[in-house]
Amino acid sequence: MRILTIISGILMVLASAFCFMNPGQTFLVLAFIVGMVMVINGLIHALAYFIGRGLHNKGDNNGWILTDALITLLLGILILCNQLVADIAIPMVFGMWVLVSGILRIEASTHINPAKKKVNFVTTLSTGILTVLIGVFGFINPMMGWMSIAVLLGVFMLMQGINIIELGINMPHEKKSYVRIYKRKREAVKITEAEETPEKIAQRLEEREKAKEEAIFNAGAGIHEKI
Repeated sequence: MRILTIISGILMVLASAFCFMNPGQTFLVLAFIVGMVMVINGLIHALAYFIGRGLHNKGDNNGWILTDALITLLLGILILCNQLVADIAIPMVFGMWVLVSGILRIEASTHINPAKKKVNFVTTLSTGILTVLIGVFGFINPMMGWMSIAVLLGVFMLMQGINIIELGINMPHEKKSYVRIYKRKREAVKITEAEETPEKIAQRLEEREKAKEEAIFNAGAGIHEKI
């Protein structure tokens, strides 16, 4: 799931590059690309939350991932259904989206132990604060009108892409452990009638019991050393 999350973040960054390369276009021209990327990201984040919760159930995997996923998915569906057509409303809607995402990331940083995961804590908190600032900028820009809708969308998508890539890198995961099992080959032992005496049978049974006891003792000693 980490790989899919990182890929979805890269898709978001590519969508921001598409917006930067078309600075003079209206939102209707960019809507399909932006909407599809947001829907894909929302679905991947929702899966990441449920899979991570089932496998790990750790504090790092808290509800902010699911909340952000549902908001992204809902906004992406609204865009694809042509429910957002007024360019003047775009900065505020996307600004609110980025602002909420930044607040959720700051909240998520409070669930990370700084002593054990210092880098993860710092990156999550810093990207959360920066995302909040960019979200607030979305409300200021319409008043100033100096940045086009496409470029502003590119800034929003770029910041969210960075957030998603950072999430994928620090996402908890399990490493598979591979255990090799070696089977000992046993060769048949032929016993003649002269050797098949009651004393020989008793001796073999005694040796077999001793071998079992030694095996159990060695196995217990090995477990004790690992502990």
